[in-house]
Amino acid sequence: MSVHFELKNSIGIVTLDRPGKLNALDIGAFRQIDEIVRRANEELLCRGLIFAAAPGRAFSAGADINDLCGMTPEEATERATYRRGVFHNISVARIPSIAVVDGLAMGGGVELALACTFRLATNSAEFSMPEIKLGLLPGAGATQRLPRLVGLSRALDMMLTARKVGAKEALQIGLVDRIVEQPVDEALAFAALWVRFSRTAISGIITAGGYSELPLEDGLAKEGAELAKLSTSPDGIEGVAAFLEKRPPVFNR
Repeated sequence: MSVHFELKNSIGIVTLDRPGKLNALDIGAFRQIDEIVRRANEELLCRGLIFAAAPGRAFSAGADINDLCGMTPEEATERATYRRGVFHNISVARIPSIAVVDGLAMGGGVELALACTFRLATNSAEFSMPEIKLGLLPGAGATQRLPRLVGLSRALDMMLTARKVGAKEALQIGLVDRIVEQPVDEALAFAALWVRFSRTAISGIITAGGYSELPLEDGLAKEGAELAKLSTSPDGIEGVAAFLEKRPPVFNR
């Protein structure tokens, strides 16, 4: 298996482990990630996901080019749609996710990080979108997620030039949220800040935040609907009761 999973302190750690291929994501890896995300999304004991890589030169060199050869247009479309769907499932999961990038992140590796809620990077991290060298475009979400994160001109800069962006520049333009020295340990410490809270509330906040691309009036209406659901949920009722009774809340979900 090229993808490993471990639950630690209620956080699922997903480790890419294909060093001979710089953790390139073949179709098998996509299927493993897809299954892990689906199971974690339904497992109440799992409060978040961390995507990392086994020690080596790369977080992920992106899609395995061998997977792109010899396909019909229909097969290529189906494969690309599936890859986008896997990353979409990460982006809309009921639990937060953190990508911890140490070393090279290229193409689909960047797209995996973009699908996560948060991105941490070490000083040795380098990001690039090399698809243009193949006469292609990044087709697992980068043309949509990267401009939303760093702005259209900066996103086009990366996608049209294929140049490498170091950790400091990535932090400056908003591609990553912070630079860390011990990526998995610091990601776990970050995740610990929300683990004690209601999983239902976490999901509601993520869902409401996802509507921020809508016109403001529509987004506010969606926010109100999510709040109404939380207010009558078991955890919402418990949280208010605990506050009034001056005791710690005991959340079930």
